[in-house]
Amino acid sequence: MQIILSGLRGDDNEKEVEAELKRYFNVVSVHFVREGDPDSPWALVEVNDSYPKVWEVTNRLRGAYHRGKRLRFYVPVHQPHPFFKRCA
Repeated sequence: MQIILSGLRGDDNEKEVEAELKRYFNVVSVHFVREGDPDSPWALVEVNDSYPKVWEVTNRLRGAYHRGKRLRFYVPVHQPHPFFKRCA
């Protein structure tokens, strides 16, 4: 399942974000996107957690401050359904 995380700082990096998010999720990978405004990157976070858990945790963390900037979590609606993964 994927999460889009914004509100990061330009000097943040993938390893730091992954380490912090591992307290809440089973993080598979973190990929930063710095195109546009390199001082405000966003991250595509791949997690191996259930849909309800991801929604619960992102709603709890949404709006928290990280080094003076407000974090925003977005769960894209185009997530692949687990049923279809099992059928493949």
